[in-house]
Parts: sequence; C-alpha cells; structure tokens
Amino acid sequence: MPQDFHKPGYSTRKWSRIEVPGSWELQGFDAPIYTDTRYPFPPNPPYVPTDYNPVGAYIREFTVPAGWEDMDIFLDFEGVESAYYVWVNGQLAGYAEDSRLPSHFNVTPLLKKGKNKLAVKVFRYSDGSYLEGQDYWKYSGIERSVYLYARPQSRVKDFHLTAGLANEYKDGDFSLDVFLHQPQTGDAVEVKVLDKGEVIYTQKQTATSPSDTLFSIQHLFPAVRAWNAETPHTYTLVVNTFNAQGQPLESFTHLFGFRSVEMRNGMQLVNGKPVLFKGVNRHEHDPYKGRTITVASMIHDIQLMKQFNLNGVRNCHYPNNYAWYELCTEFGLYMIDEANIESHGMMFHKDETLANYPDWEIPFMQRMGRMIERDRNCTAIVTWSMGNESGYGKHFETLYDYTKATDNTRPVQYEGGGYDAKSDIYCPMYARIWALRRHINQRDERPMILCEYAHAMGNSVGNLQDYWDLIYKYDQLQGGFIWDWVDQTFAIKDENGRDIWGFGGDMGFAGVVNDSNFCSNGLVAADRSLHPHIYEVKKVFQYVHFKPVPFSANKIQVMNRHDFIGLDNYRLHYAVETDGKQVYGGETDFPAIAPGESAVMELPLKPCPNDGKEYFLTLRVFTKKASPLIPQGHEVAIEQWQLPGAAVELPLKPAQGTTTIERTEQALMLKGTNFSMTFNCQSGEMTELCYNGTNLIKEGLQANFWRPLTDNDVPNGHLERCATWRHAGRDAKLVSLDATRQQQNVQVCATYRMEEQDATLRITYDVRPDGAAKVDMHFTPGRQPLNEMPRFGMRMVLQPDYEHLTWLGRGPQENYADRKTGALIGLYQGTVWEQFHPYVRAQETANHCDVRWTALRNAEGYGLLITGCQPLSVSAWNFPMEDIEYRPSQTERRHGGSIVKKDMVWVNIDHRQMGVGGDNTWGAQVHPEYTITPVEQSYSFTLQPLNPGDDAAQTAGQRLF
Repeated sequence: MPQDFHKPGYSTRKWSRIEVPGSWELQGFDAPIYTDTRYPFPPNPPYVPTDYNPVGAYIREFTVPAGWEDMDIFLDFEGVESAYYVWVNGQLAGYAEDSRLPSHFNVTPLLKKGKNKLAVKVFRYSDGSYLEGQDYWKYSGIERSVYLYARPQSRVKDFHLTAGLANEYKDGDFSLDVFLHQPQTGDAVEVKVLDKGEVIYTQKQTATSPSDTLFSIQHLFPAVRAWNAETPHTYTLVVNTFNAQGQPLESFTHLFGFRSVEMRNGMQLVNGKPVLFKGVNRHEHDPYKGRTITVASMIHDIQLMKQFNLNGVRNCHYPNNYAWYELCTEFGLYMIDEANIESHGMMFHKDETLANYPDWEIPFMQRMGRMIERDRNCTAIVTWSMGNESGYGKHFETLYDYTKATDNTRPVQYEGGGYDAKSDIYCPMYARIWALRRHINQRDERPMILCEYAHAMGNSVGNLQDYWDLIYKYDQLQGGFIWDWVDQTFAIKDENGRDIWGFGGDMGFAGVVNDSNFCSNGLVAADRSLHPHIYEVKKVFQYVHFKPVPFSANKIQVMNRHDFIGLDNYRLHYAVETDGKQVYGGETDFPAIAPGESAVMELPLKPCPNDGKEYFLTLRVFTKKASPLIPQGHEVAIEQWQLPGAAVELPLKPAQGTTTIERTEQALMLKGTNFSMTFNCQSGEMTELCYNGTNLIKEGLQANFWRPLTDNDVPNGHLERCATWRHAGRDAKLVSLDATRQQQNVQVCATYRMEEQDATLRITYDVRPDGAAKVDMHFTPGRQPLNEMPRFGMRMVLQPDYEHLTWLGRGPQENYADRKTGALIGLYQGTVWEQFHPYVRAQETANHCDVRWTALRNAEGYGLLITGCQPLSVSAWNFPMEDIEYRPSQTERRHGGSIVKKDMVWVNIDHRQMGVGGDNTWGAQVHPEYTITPVEQSYSFTLQPLNPGDDAAQTAGQRLF
C-alpha cells in the first residue's frame, strides 16, 4: 500500500481501473471467501490479522458543479466493507465502520475550484468485522453508491414520521417532527400530504428565531386507506423549505402508509389483525456483483415473492440498500429490519459472545441506533431485529430497552436468547414441528414466529405443508421466514466452458477453507430462475383454500385466508379430468367471503361414469385484473382431489399367439409376436428387450434401493446409516432363474439372496405373447435390523433415442413424497433432459410421484409404456446415477451445470422414494412418515411397446393381466 497515495500530485498512471460500486475480489483482485459460522481469521477480539489484511486504495477526481457556492457539500458512502479512511485533496475527511449503513462527510472546507481529488483507503478486516460474521461471502470494497451533493446551510436535518391508525383502525393518526439545522428567522417549512397526487393536507410554519429547530404536526385523517401487504395503499409526504424571502431552498418526498403494529393477546397484530407471516430471508446478491445490486433486481425480487404468495421479508442480516425499503412499502411486504450485528464466529472463542464485553456496548448501540435513525420512517418495517447469531448477553438487553424507548410503534425481536431473551416475539431458528407443538401446549405471552426455517438448500423444502397445517390451526403460531430467498452463488464457467454456479472454493483461494455450497439455500437461483421447490411454497402459502364437503356430491368449502381482502378479484376455474384431460369444466366468481371466513360453493358436477377410470376435480384460482407486479390471469391457488366412483374390473384383453422359450447356459430367450426378451442366466437380468426387431435397452431392470444424496442427506449421516442399500441391488446374488408356461403367458422368476441385508429378493416377469410384461418385485427381510431404504424400486437403461417423455402423474416440476402438494396430477410431457434440474451441487433430481403411467418414445413415436399396478415414483435421466452421486467438496466440487447429456436414458421405476426433508441441513433426517421401512413389501408395473399413433393413455387403461 503506497503511503502517500492520498496526497495531491501522486501519480496513478499505472493503477488499474475498478468499477464502483463493487467488490475488488469480484473484479480480479484477491479472492472472496465463503464461510458460514467461522470468521475468516482466528477470533481474538478486537484484533484482526496483521499478516493478511488486504487494503484497497481508490482515487477519483471530480469537479464541484457551479452554483453550489454558500452551500454545505456532503460526500456520502452508502456502504463500504469493512472500514475506511477518506481524504479530499490530501486532507482527512474522516473514518467509518459498519459496512451496511451510510456515512455522511461534510467536505465543504476541503474542496477547491476545479479538479478535486478523492482518496479512499478500505481495509478488508477491521474490528468491525467481528460484528459482520454473517453466513455470506466475505469480500471487500465500496459496495454501494458514492455521491456528492449540496444542501443549503439552513435545511431539514431529519424528520420523524408516525402514521398509525385510530378509532377502530379507520382514521389515520399522523404525527410528524421536522428537525431543522441552522434555521434563519423567517425560514418556512411547508408540509403536504398527497393521495394519488391530490393534496389532502397542507401546513406551513415559520421559524421565529435560529433556535426554532423543531416543527411538530399532528393531524387526524378520517377514513384513510390503510396500508398492509395485501393492499399497500400509500400516501406521499412532501416537505418544502423556503427562506424569509419566500424562495424555495429544498424539497423532498417520502412514501408512507397508515398502519398500526401491536402486540396483544400473545400475537402480533397489523391493523388489529393477527397476520400470518409467509416470509423469506433475503441476502442482497447479484450473480456477478455480489452484494452490489440494482433497483431493477429489487423489483424483480418483490414481483416473484408476491407471485409466489410470500408476504414478508427479513433483511438478513443487516440494513439493506435504502431503495429496498420504499419498494417494499410501495408494493407491500412486511419487513423485519435487522441490525448489522452478527458475531457467529465467536462460538469458536472461549467467551462465545461479544454481548458481555463492556468495550463492545458502544458498537452494538451504534449499529442498532443508526439503523433505527435511518429506517424508522419506513412503513413496511413491522419488526426491529437486534441482530443475528451472536449469542446472548447484557448488550442485547440494553439494545432492547433502548429500542423500545426510541420507537414504541414496533415490536423488537432477537433469537439468540431463546425463551429467556428480552424479545417481544419468540423467534427461534429451525424449530422442529415438535417445538411448535410445545409452544402452543399452553397459551404464551408471545407469538412464535420462526426467524429461519425450511432450509432450502439444494433439493429440499420437504414437509412444509406439515408445518403450516399446524400454523393454520393455532393462533399463536404466526408463520416464519424461510431460509432463504436467493442462492449466493456466482455465474462462472467450468473447465469445459459450461455455465455453472460458483460456490465456496470456486472463486479462488485466500488462505481460508471455504464452506462449500452452504451459500446456496435459495428458493430461486442467483439469476432468479426458479428452483422446483418454490412451487411447493406457493401452494402451501396460497390464500384461497378448498375442502370437499362431506356427504355431498357437488359442494366445496372455500376458505379465504387473506387478512384484509375478499375474493372479489379472483375467479375460480374448475375442471373434471381423467387421463390428464378435461372432461368438462367452467368458471365462476366467488361469493362474498370476508377475510378469515369460509363459505360453501356448489359446482355443477356430474356423477362419474363407472368406466374404470380415475376422475379428478381440479380447482384453479386466477386474478381478474392486473395489480402492481401481478398480471391479469395470474394463477394464485390450486387444489385437486379424486372424485368418488365405483370400482369396476375391466375385461381382460385376450392374448394372441404363443411365446417360445429357448435356454442355453448363458441366456434365457422368450420370443413372441414381434418381440423377443433375453435374460442373462448368471445375473438374472434382462439383456435385450426387442420390439419390432429393435432392442430398446442398454441395461435391463435391476433392483435399486439407493438415491444420489441430497444436500440434506449429506450431513444427517445418510451415507453411513443407509450404506447397506447403496449397492444392494447390484450385489444381490442370483439363486435361481426359472421360466414356466402359464397358458399363453410365460413367467420368468429371478430369485436373489441379499447376504449383507439378510434378505430375499424375487423379481417376476409375467410375459404375454404380444410382448407386454408384468414385472413384480418382492422384498422379504430376515431378522437382521436394517435402517430405512432411500428408495424401493428398479432401474433400467434405454437407448438414447427414447428421450421423449410423457407421464400421467404429478408435475410438471419434480416432486417428492414430502414435497408434492404443489404438483397436481395431470398429463405432462417433455424431453428427459428437461426433467433434470441442475442444482448448484449435483444431486438427486427429476422425480415425479403418483405416476399412473409413463411413456418414453423416439422421434418416430416408437417406444416403451410403463404402467403402474399402483402409483409409481418415476424419474428419467440422460446420465447414470454415478454422475450425480455425492462427492466431498475437498475431493471434487461437483456442479449441476457440469453434468453432460450422455447416450442413454436411465429410468427409475420406483414404488417409493423417501422424502427430501428440509428442517435443516446439518443433521435433521427426513420425517419418518416419508421414509421407507425395510419390511416385507412388493410392487408391480407393466412394460409394453408403443407404436406411432398409439394413444398411451388408452393403451395404459387396458387390462392385460
């Protein structure tokens, strides 16, 4: 670091240029570090490393615009990580810490005419870094905007607006304090309130002396339009100042809404209603620039949140870019504003927290106090948070008392102290469902609102419906904030030039071991493309709920789960479907249903015909007209259930022709009408499946009890606990392979001994002369204790041509046993490759539950139909399972984007696959009801050929066995 770079005359001719705002590590200077719980240096507060603490030196020249004479000129830095000195024309303007709040430097006496030199010295680490140990990338630089502006010497210093509701939440209780800096006698302040551009209130006051620095206004606005996340009605505050001669000095506007937040009866109320927080945690993140984000990206985030039924956001774990607050007010999101206090890395220090260190009380107070001072006028903020994962101690009690005394209009929360904390809300992290039950076992003084839960890392967000079944039932459970919104990954290329998402360790090495892909927990990817599990969130959080009315043929119960609005702007589309196709349907408006109330609707449903088919009632709710960020015709809610019908046994389709059996020492071959099927006599596996002279397969059916590990599987001991199942199907030893004739059919039975599992496996093929085969897999355990099976099914590998996939089951997005309420049973199609979701780290993907049948065809229409004798779980990949198996990041950082399409179609035909879990990603197992106990069990499905023109649904509906 050059010592005199800030002085006039210092040459920067050989210096590199850098984009500001932005991080230097993301622009090729040094490397970012990703750690979750650890500091990137050994904890020894307040000291930071002396052997490695990079410093960035910035130089910028500027000219002061004409007309700024006799004004105070300020230089603002909206956010710099982590600490910095500022010089103007070689003179020190000041020093600042706290990377997430602005610093304002009055540089008036330091400026000169013509060119001025700005120099900034930024430290990667400072003592402030001990309070900025968030689960996020550690990098440095000027990350938010820097700007110069001039203000008159007589000006508004600050203002404090309170806009609550009064008189049964009907009227607006407006209170405004305007604080002046150096007012002159005769200076005037004019206050206006606008409603959609129309002035509805105005007040003007004049300073009687230079000590007249506070102007206060109280006014009651009758019958206001209240603000809430569902109807974010806003008003505009305009403040104008004038000098004694009536000339305007300056003006500013502020968007606000009338709303009240209260704690009463153990609940958090907004405008008198106990709202449910369907929230998400959000880091500021851009796939190229990290924490440097744009207003357009903020609006996009809000649009997606609103369209997927989210109504709240927790600013994790620091004050955000100032524009975010006005946007959340304008478009309607409940916000938890959180102080930039996280000392998680202190858990590796003997004292575990900074909250009891006397010298650290001032930094704690400054970070909380400055956040409140900047953000207190924001309507969207309904809760203050004192920080995150910093242990507990007296400083948090001091912060609580200070905050309550400073702002009594909002509750204050902090998670770290648990039930014993000074906190208006019990806001645990990752509480399991049993902990929710514990909270409501008796009435509590505080609501339970999960500050983090449903850890959305990789293929996750299982059992979210189970959480919300409980939340909807008990009024003191008021929801929570999913972890988290967006993957904190970077758009990079792998060694072969493929697009991948860079996680910890991919972005260079700066002497600290990175925490792998733990930065990728989003409902959306870094570019805001959607992960499959966001559709489950949308379904669970939807505001219109349906139930069938018992003992009725055509009535449904509709529940309006909005807090403030009816269903006037929604239209219901209903359809009776079979084989994924609509038989009949219609549209209708909803009756008047008040928020939180329900009503019974009658639909013109007809009795289902007794034709052996399944009939489903599918309900979809759409918006009638557009609203900000939500278009007309947007689908807001879905529901589906099977309609009752009499069980009918279809007539058996007779088999034509005969099947011949040929057996050698190596092979068992069956031949019939336009088909042949060959089995290996040593393995018992099918080696050929030929229809019309074409072999469809590369590898035949093999029992499979394993799935590629999800991110949740990795830390919960799945690999060790369930290891016996990893190669159980492959390693099963053939005991016998028998072929017997049963009338026109031939039955092939392969019996296996599973020595390691002390179990017997029997796979039976009942083959018709036309080539259709019923496959039955039967598992019989011995007395040896066994852990749960990851899956119970079979896999086969088809030739690569059969890549056109159609299925009748849940879709269109992938779904799993504990994450399928957001996927309706329907008829879906696409290529096999389109089913693959490239998670940040390659892992289990593409499953579909409750599949009745699936067809895999080539471009000409030839193919294979798989029909379940009971609903199946089916997935298909263009690669072997090995390609997406888990690899420790220290061995290989395996990215979903690096997976390549191979000349194969791997098909998993399962009875069941275990759920994906999602309570957390550091030990929580899949809930037992979504796992597979290794008891005696069996399942069956049929294989049959498809020709061009064959209707797969019609073919699947035939009774062959």
